[in-house]
Amino acid sequence: MNDPAWGAVAADDQTSVVAWSAEPGSGTLLVGQSNYKGGRVEGESVARYEVQYGEVKAAAGLGWMETSPGPVVVADLDGDGDLDVFVGGRVKGGKYPEGGGSRVYRNERGQYTLDEENTRVVVGSGMVSGAVWTDLDGDGYPELVLACEWGPVRVYANHGGKLEEAGGKWGLGKTRGWWTGVTAGDLDGDGRMDLVVGNWGLNHGQARRQPRMYSGDVDGNGTWDVLEAEWDAETGKEVPRRDWATVGRAIPWVQERYGSYRAYGEAGMEAIYGEKLKGLRKDTVETMESTVFLNRGGRFEGVAMPVEAQMAPVFGVNVGDYDGDGKEDVFASQNYFGTDVESGRLDAGRGLWMRGDGKGGLEAVGGEKSGVKVYGEQRGSALGDYDGDGRVDLVVSQNGGETKLYHNVGGRAGLRVRLVGGVGNMEGIGAVERLGGGPAREVHGGSGYWSQDSAVQVLHGKGTLEVAWPGGRRTKAEVPAGAREVRMSITGELEVVK
Repeated sequence: MNDPAWGAVAADDQTSVVAWSAEPGSGTLLVGQSNYKGGRVEGESVARYEVQYGEVKAAAGLGWMETSPGPVVVADLDGDGDLDVFVGGRVKGGKYPEGGGSRVYRNERGQYTLDEENTRVVVGSGMVSGAVWTDLDGDGYPELVLACEWGPVRVYANHGGKLEEAGGKWGLGKTRGWWTGVTAGDLDGDGRMDLVVGNWGLNHGQARRQPRMYSGDVDGNGTWDVLEAEWDAETGKEVPRRDWATVGRAIPWVQERYGSYRAYGEAGMEAIYGEKLKGLRKDTVETMESTVFLNRGGRFEGVAMPVEAQMAPVFGVNVGDYDGDGKEDVFASQNYFGTDVESGRLDAGRGLWMRGDGKGGLEAVGGEKSGVKVYGEQRGSALGDYDGDGRVDLVVSQNGGETKLYHNVGGRAGLRVRLVGGVGNMEGIGAVERLGGGPAREVHGGSGYWSQDSAVQVLHGKGTLEVAWPGGRRTKAEVPAGAREVRMSITGELEVVK
């Protein structure tokens, strides 16, 4: 950490971080750099660092984006052996909720060039909060899944390196929400990747009021305005969410036309703004529940997470077997404090483990049993066996607070599996592992909420280890009884490490 490459002061907030190894002794690190607060109008949106045998050097990053970047995730998009990059666009400075600007970069022998064809497909995806590359159909080419704020959960099918929007085909067309993080895992043990997606939950005032938002220049003064509204079931009309005084400070003529709280409160959005609404962008929400989408083979079945996961906004989501019972579990980071005075902060979560039943169902595990009690504003989270004892550990970051590391001391120890891929993707990012017919586990190059789980997986079971590699190659080998850690190469060779 004393290397000069780490000494530069960040010009603005940093967002997603993702790392991988392209060849022995090397590593690449990408770091998203926002422009929302500082207002930068040039430079790199994603910084890049190259590591060679411990020496760190800053390298040419990824180009400028008008929107502030959010998630950065990597995978072998085209099956050529190296890792390509998706950068999700969050929001344009001063123009919330206008997003867009997402990009795809091709890795050509270590040089990252804009993939113009695929970028045209994803550029209009909206405000992207979370992203993951995951092979939904098992063909060796990963689909791109996006969690969007004021938008749906999007799926882009991968046809040999060419992306095509396919959310509607997968049954995700009517999923507009305030989605946050997204990851993939085999929750029902059928070998297919299911989706776990965080949302704002149900424990807040707008959860049952069908929130909607108008944005644009409502009064023609050149300033971007945001009009928050909701549905009033009693009157059967769309009404303002913000009170008379708050709106009047931003749009003075509203306060002049409606001289009291009562007059303003009895008027709906159409009465107040009339024809002006037609020239504005309108965004709506169809669901607020944090949800598991079970992969039924070409379509998804949505199942809401347990009520405990709906008590606060969910950001980070992770899939792993934390108790060692051979069934996939889910962790969710929670809470959001940056609310307006009228709403109050959303702080009913402590971070939540949910135990899987192996059939797609989840049961909340209280903090007194799991040991996880994080009372702050949780954000990114990641899983990994940091001490090599065969139990998956947890790290949870906090906005404005210390990062928490939880050592797993109660789970049953499993088999540590380290993949050895080819040059360009040494850790086998994108590979799907399965031990003894148990649930499939995918190695992700970034997922959840701007985070990355360990590439070394902890699996439970015995017998044959099967690996489906990016591009379609498959290997398998018998794991000797008593093995605690193995290394599987892309050529199918299995080495017992311990």
